[in-house]
Amino acid sequence: MAARRRGGNAGLAEEIDSALKTGAQNVSLDYQVFDPAACHFPRPRVSVLPQDFERATRDDHELLREVASLPGKGAYFTRGRYALGEAYRRSGLDSGGTLLAPAYHCVTMLDPALALGAEVLLYPLNADLTPDCNGLERLVEHAVRPIKVLLATHFFGFVRDFSCLKRWCDTHGIVLVEDCSHTLYTERYQAKGAGRAGRFVASSPYKFFPSADAGWLYVPELAVAAGNLMQPADWVAELRGVKQCLDAARRPRVGPTDIAGLEAQFGEMAREMPVPGEDRQQQRPAQSPQYEVEAEHRSALRGSRWLIAHSCLSNAIRRRQVNYRRWLQVVAELPGCRPLYPELPEHAVPYMFPLYIEHPMPHFYWLKQLAVPVWRWDEMAVSACPVAADYRLHLLHLPCHQSLSDDEMDWMLAAVAKVLSRPVSGSDQ
Repeated sequence: MAARRRGGNAGLAEEIDSALKTGAQNVSLDYQVFDPAACHFPRPRVSVLPQDFERATRDDHELLREVASLPGKGAYFTRGRYALGEAYRRSGLDSGGTLLAPAYHCVTMLDPALALGAEVLLYPLNADLTPDCNGLERLVEHAVRPIKVLLATHFFGFVRDFSCLKRWCDTHGIVLVEDCSHTLYTERYQAKGAGRAGRFVASSPYKFFPSADAGWLYVPELAVAAGNLMQPADWVAELRGVKQCLDAARRPRVGPTDIAGLEAQFGEMAREMPVPGEDRQQQRPAQSPQYEVEAEHRSALRGSRWLIAHSCLSNAIRRRQVNYRRWLQVVAELPGCRPLYPELPEHAVPYMFPLYIEHPMPHFYWLKQLAVPVWRWDEMAVSACPVAADYRLHLLHLPCHQSLSDDEMDWMLAAVAKVLSRPVSGSDQ
């Protein structure tokens, strides 16, 4: 499997050729979908995204001095997926063209291209989720429709150097769209190294701040003439957004009692036979229900933009780094798992903590039943990439955001440690 993950071997090349021949004339994609309905998972006890507002401090002013003013223009959308859609449109992607997208993906990365009627080809990735250049070359060589756009993603907040990829795109006449949806990238602050290669840069600030929505499109070289196209939210929507933020901030918090009760809770749960969800393959001819065409030019809420502009950056960065390192320290002692990125660079601002587990069944099932806010991309378009196929069920996304209290971190760390320390016998995953 390790050799296949590095790409370039004959088996993977044959699979790519086969996928091109069978799917080049049809924009429909086959998806592998995990349906958890039979599992009856409870709601997470801890928020997946930050919910608590903390106003900017003097430390933020010092931090922002290190960030150069962006020379281009930006526009706010209600979600990053719609910022991506605008980037695709401006890149000339339409029903006669093709998007190259990473084989490991959230479906909302593909949805805007499918809404345009474009073809999507999935390029293979290495084990660290960097693009497999050999696989990219094969896709370009055999593509039937002209490839208009390549989407390159900084996964989990770990910024990659895409300068070589940019030169490759320029050579082939392909527009590089840089996906910073997992990256702290706003008008105010841009993670070091991000946004330097793409002709368009799309981000999702709401994933880093306690706002109800917000996606951002940045165009380094061109003015974004989207102002007159954007539809501002009405005041009813603004008030709903404020209420959503206030309700989230008043959520019940996990405390020491919950930590103390984990042993008994998990002990009772582990005695029962886990109920597996349904994992099935299905074809979808267009975008997923998560993509609303009517929201394509809807602007982010004014309240969301205010929160993003006035939230404390320095503490958010520091706490995310501290929480990520706490995850690293705990999982280093656990069997049956490994962190995808075992080192945190000095300037990295992590979005989530990606953890690879050997036994999704029952470990993922038990974590969800304990109401741990664990996430994974288990709905994914089928590709010839073995890394994406493997990570779909095995790679967990665990929160490390700044709103997590010490008790909440302690509870999650204890729950993961108890579950992964439980021996698994007869598992086929």
